[in-house]
Amino acid sequence: MTKKKSLENQIQELSQAAETSLAVSQREAEFAPKANRRFTKNLECFAKYYPSIADAISTYSVEPDFCLHVEEDGYANIDLPQGNARFYSSTPYQQITTQVKRAVNNPSFTLTEYTTSNNDSRDQRIHVRYMRELAVYLRGVKEAGEAEALKVLPSEFPTAMIFGVGLGYHIPMLFEHTNFSYSFIIEPDFKLFFASLFCIDWSTIIEDVDEKGGCLFFYIGCQPDELLGELKKTSEDIGAFSIVRSFCYQHYPLPQINESIANFFKDYFQFQFGHGFYNDAVTGLSHSYLNVTKGVPFYDAKNAPVEALKDIPVLVIGNGPSLDEAQDFIKRNQHRAIIFACGTALPSLIKMGVTPDFHILVERPYRNYQAVLDMAPKEVYKKINLLGVNTVYPDTVDLYDWVGFSLKGNEAGTDFINVQLAMKGHGGLSTTAYSNPLVANTGLSFALHFGFKNIYLCGVDNGRLQAGETHSKYSVYSNSNNITKFKYQPLGYDGSTLPGNLGGVVETNETYRMSHRQLEDLVALKPANIFNIGHGAFIKGAIPTPYEDLIDLEDGLDKASIISLIKDQFENVGLEDLNFDTLGKDLIIEALEHIALIAQEKIATVTEAADNLKRQERYLYAFRNTRFSHIFHIIKGSLLYYHCPMLTSLYKYESEQENLKIYRKLNSLWLDYLSEMGQHFIEKGLDKCDWELY
Repeated sequence: MTKKKSLENQIQELSQAAETSLAVSQREAEFAPKANRRFTKNLECFAKYYPSIADAISTYSVEPDFCLHVEEDGYANIDLPQGNARFYSSTPYQQITTQVKRAVNNPSFTLTEYTTSNNDSRDQRIHVRYMRELAVYLRGVKEAGEAEALKVLPSEFPTAMIFGVGLGYHIPMLFEHTNFSYSFIIEPDFKLFFASLFCIDWSTIIEDVDEKGGCLFFYIGCQPDELLGELKKTSEDIGAFSIVRSFCYQHYPLPQINESIANFFKDYFQFQFGHGFYNDAVTGLSHSYLNVTKGVPFYDAKNAPVEALKDIPVLVIGNGPSLDEAQDFIKRNQHRAIIFACGTALPSLIKMGVTPDFHILVERPYRNYQAVLDMAPKEVYKKINLLGVNTVYPDTVDLYDWVGFSLKGNEAGTDFINVQLAMKGHGGLSTTAYSNPLVANTGLSFALHFGFKNIYLCGVDNGRLQAGETHSKYSVYSNSNNITKFKYQPLGYDGSTLPGNLGGVVETNETYRMSHRQLEDLVALKPANIFNIGHGAFIKGAIPTPYEDLIDLEDGLDKASIISLIKDQFENVGLEDLNFDTLGKDLIIEALEHIALIAQEKIATVTEAADNLKRQERYLYAFRNTRFSHIFHIIKGSLLYYHCPMLTSLYKYESEQENLKIYRKLNSLWLDYLSEMGQHFIEKGLDKCDWELY
């Protein structure tokens, strides 16, 4: 039996509740005018520096229950989304100060390993040689016994990745402690960011970053599955060095932030991969130049999809193991659909007795041209058509009945062609989206741009079942029934996995994961009925399809007219009269020499070295989106592949002298690399690729 409270006790409790309520009211009354002034000032600042965010703030509809609670320490609090608890404790300042101190004293850093490289000494391309030297040196440092690793966040650091704004109190604390060159602020919940406008002085933070020459990026309302794509867009604009050495801070552990962090670290490798490099870029420029002067017709991805292709079935065929699962379906329906054979899928299909309508190629090296000649007799190619990109080895175009190319994004040759077209009064050509890194990406990109909406992916696996085959049994990678001159080695697997298309997981590697991500981004951009056949990797937006569920296609397809319709989408761009002078050789050499002049300056501190790298980077990035943007692409990849480890090394160890010692060695290699690039371009700027199969 519960004892009844005395009247005196009840009166005392009511009195205490009234006093608390009055104190809260007084705190909130004092907080409100300051908060409103902060909000107005912040909004004005965002309107100046981030107008799109200011527009979102101005049009945001505040929920009826939106409320900031002021705690006894004078700091605001807010209800969690579920409404059953507060975001912070009853002492937000103490809680946040403790969190920041803990993060500063026990920081979480991204760190990339740069000690691996292409160890095939037969590959003597300039970039590969210099990356080998870099890796050999860093391996030596590691084997000799590394210095003590950086343990505390220093007062200067390249990058901050701040996951979660909350009410923002941690952000000025972090920025007072450390000056970051690049800061990325990620908050999936717009309501929280909106609330922070009343709580912290964003205007001072933004203006201070601007005054110091830093970069501050906001990803507000960006959902976890969108984050990587948005970060990649930013890194493409300003360089992957902006993300390579990051201090990572998690402000709160709600699901969206946890998922954002997991996605960032899962796909972090993509920021260290696929930059291109000098040999690739200058080869792509040369091949693009030679292909347009040959009069190859080009496709403009701005073209509207062809309505007549909407219901036409197209088979986009890769060389993965699931090709074997689909082979009976392909054989029965080869005359009822348009067939795109991607890369090495061509000889596999020929062995099956299937002649594709289009062969898809994307690679530029001479060795890939050798492989084309090796995989099938020349008479086979005269029966089919080629779809490719501007960087493909130029002699390839002479093999086929007909050839059509599109422009490939982020290429020196692409920017060069579009500038030359602009100088002739042409509007320029758009690139086919997400058309790399593998031929299956190119094939699906073409199909979707053309307007096909009824697409079957066969053998587009991006991995294998555990202990399964890497490619089709008909493949040139198979030891059986192979009469090719060269031996073909499949890509190895690195222990990573992707969700399986029909359940389970598939083993994969970085290249396949990049291809997979690009496929998903492409499908999100251009949705269609895409049937993903077999036991490869699951592709978001495609329909997982067991081969047993496939239904034969309808008869009566007039393939010849459909093929003609596709060819009609290509045009001659009229650049047959170009000459070597149009490449801007003197300015390319001048750019390389100017970067070298900056890199030769004496530096005495880590901060000076980091500033020196930044000046080189900003000089080069000034060429981007100009008449001479092909110069940017020629140098960019090599700069990224060298500057990323140089920047990482500057902030790797506690000892500044150890960091500088490593930096100086890498900088010496970088200077030699720049010199050799210039010499090579003068002597061989228009040479076709000579990297051979062995």
